[in-house]
Amino acid sequence: MEQSGKSINKEREIVRIVEVYSDMLMRIALNRVNSIAAAEDVVQSTFERLIRKQPTFASREHEKAWLIRTAIRICIDESRKSRRFTNVELNEEITAAYSEESFELLETVRTLPEKDRDAVYLYYYEAYSTAEIAKILGEREGTTRSRLTRARQKLRTMLEGENNEHII
Repeated sequence: MEQSGKSINKEREIVRIVEVYSDMLMRIALNRVNSIAAAEDVVQSTFERLIRKQPTFASREHEKAWLIRTAIRICIDESRKSRRFTNVELNEEITAAYSEESFELLETVRTLPEKDRDAVYLYYYEAYSTAEIAKILGEREGTTRSRLTRARQKLRTMLEGENNEHII
């Protein structure tokens, strides 16, 4: 009887994790892939790994970081295998979900190298500190700060260029 109680608790915990983190993982996956279907596959694979590996988390933040890191790794692995995970233009089903202005910004962010894009997303959309991002991405904090600085400079240059084009 004790064994089935542990099983039920594990199932409840997995349901809680899916409910809490599905939307966030979907946004992270959409930041890297070119379709909602591909993003859904990433999220599903992330939860499959969670069920298969059954990691023990020290805290909710550790749990969230593990899920983000796993989703990003799946995107990287899949991009090596399949064109649908490469950085191509977002398809119509994704563009319909954004206003014109936020879509243009998203398209600009998507032109950044993947690691810079991840740092920008985690910093601005998920409100992680540079120290937390460094842990999630498995790099030094100084590297994360450099990525953010470089990404901001690239974005500023690209967005200023777009604004100048509209004036002409």
